[in-house]
Amino acid sequence: PALEKRISKLAEEAGLDMTPFGGKPCKSGRRGHMLQIFMRRSIVDRFCYGSFAYGVPDKKRPNLAAYLAKDAALQGQVRITANPHAFLKVECVRMFSFAADPTYFEARKDFQTKLVAALDPVLGDEDTRKRAVNGIFSGKPPAWWTPEDQGDTAAAFPHWRYVS
Repeated sequence: PALEKRISKLAEEAGLDMTPFGGKPCKSGRRGHMLQIFMRRSIVDRFCYGSFAYGVPDKKRPNLAAYLAKDAALQGQVRITANPHAFLKVECVRMFSFAADPTYFEARKDFQTKLVAALDPVLGDEDTRKRAVNGIFSGKPPAWWTPEDQGDTAAAFPHWRYVS
C-alpha cells in the first residue's frame, strides 16, 4: 500500500490523469497515450501475427515480416505476444510512448526517473531481479539472461538497430 500510494502521488504530480483511481484529471482533458513497440524484424514472425479485430488470425498474412517489408501501403491489425524471451532483451524490443496531455508529456521523463527510484527497493538489486525473473520463467531463466541493470545499455542502444 505505501508503494502504491507513492507511485500514485508521483503520477498525479506529473500531471497523469488519475481519475480512474479517484485522483485529479489531467489539465488538458486529453487522456490518450500511444505506445510504439519496435521489434527486430528477424523475430517478428516468432512473436507477432497479422490479425483481424479481436485477434482473429489473418491467414492472408502468415509471414508478417515479409508483409511489413513490402514497398506498398499496409493495412490490418497485428497482435504481439509479450513474451519475456523477447521483451527482456534490450537489443530485441524497445518501447516508446507519447501522451496527448502536454503537461504530462513534458513531465514524463522526470516522472519515470522518480518511478524507477521508487521501485528501486523492488527491482534495484541483483538478488531481487533474480527472484523476479525466476518467477517469470518458473525458476528456469533462459541462458541469455543476466541480472545486471540494463538501463545504461538501453539508453546507449542505437534506434536504427530495429530496422533489420
